[in-house]
Amino acid sequence: MADIGWDPAGLERLADEGEALHRLAVLSAIGLGTPHDPPLALERLRRAADLGHATAVDSLALLDAESGGLEAWFRPPAPRRVSEQPHVLLADGFVSPAICDWLRGRAEPHLTRAEIYDPVSGAGRPDPVRTNTAFAFDLAATDVALVLVRERIARLAGLPVPGLEPCQVLRYTPGQKFDWHVDFLDPAVPGHRDDLARSGQRIATCLIWLNDDFEGGETAFETGDQRFRGRKGDAILWANVTPNGAADPLTRHAGLPPTAGEKWILSQWMRPRAPLHG
Repeated sequence: MADIGWDPAGLERLADEGEALHRLAVLSAIGLGTPHDPPLALERLRRAADLGHATAVDSLALLDAESGGLEAWFRPPAPRRVSEQPHVLLADGFVSPAICDWLRGRAEPHLTRAEIYDPVSGAGRPDPVRTNTAFAFDLAATDVALVLVRERIARLAGLPVPGLEPCQVLRYTPGQKFDWHVDFLDPAVPGHRDDLARSGQRIATCLIWLNDDFEGGETAFETGDQRFRGRKGDAILWANVTPNGAADPLTRHAGLPPTAGEKWILSQWMRPRAPLHG
C-alpha cells in the first residue's frame, strides 16, 4: 500500500479505509488541513474502530471510559500557584491514570537516548548532561487521545495549540538525569537564533507525571532550592519568560535522578506560534 501521507484529499484514495479514517480523525481533532472539529474526529474514530483499526479500537475504548465526555477535555482543573519566582503552577489530577498508561505504552517501544540542542548548529545531539531516554511524537505517531491531551495543556497555559512543539515522553531509570538547564532559547547562542526567528520563544513548559511508583526524581528549580513531585496524572506548568517576554534565568531547573524505580513524564514545550522545525 502506497503511503499518500496526511493530505485530507489524498486520504480518500487510501486503500485501507480504516487507516484513512484514523488519519482523518487525527487531522479533524488537530484542525490540520481541515476544520478543527473534535466531534467529527470522534465520529471518524468510531468508523475506523468499526473497521478494525487497532489504534482506533484501543483509543476509542480509552476515550469512552473517560468521565465527562468530549467537553470535559476542554475544562482543565484550576491550577494552584506553588512558586512566584519562578512562576510555577500545579494542576492536580490533570489527566486520568488510564491516559497516563496509554501515553506511556504508546511511547515505550520507541524510546531512544534523549538529546540536547547543540549551541552552534541547533541540531540535537547526545550529551552527558542528559542521560534519560525519550520519544517525541511526530504526526504519524499521534492519535486522537494525544491530541486531546495537547488541547488540554494549551487551555491550562492559555496558549494557542499551534504553538505546541511535538510532545515527548521521557523515562528516567535510577541514576539517569537531565542536569541543570533552562528551556528558553537564548538569542546570544548561534544555534538558537534561526529557531527563534522562525517560531518565537519557548515561553512555557508543562510536565505530566505518568507514574508515581518511584523514589527521588523530583523536578528541581535552582532558585529557592525548590523540588516538585506530583502524583500520577498531575501536571506542573511554568513560564520560561517574565511578564515582559524576557527569558527568565530563574527557571533554571533539573530532572533529578530517581533512586529507585522508573520515572515517566510527558514533556510539552510551548511557543506563541506554530513551530516550523522538527
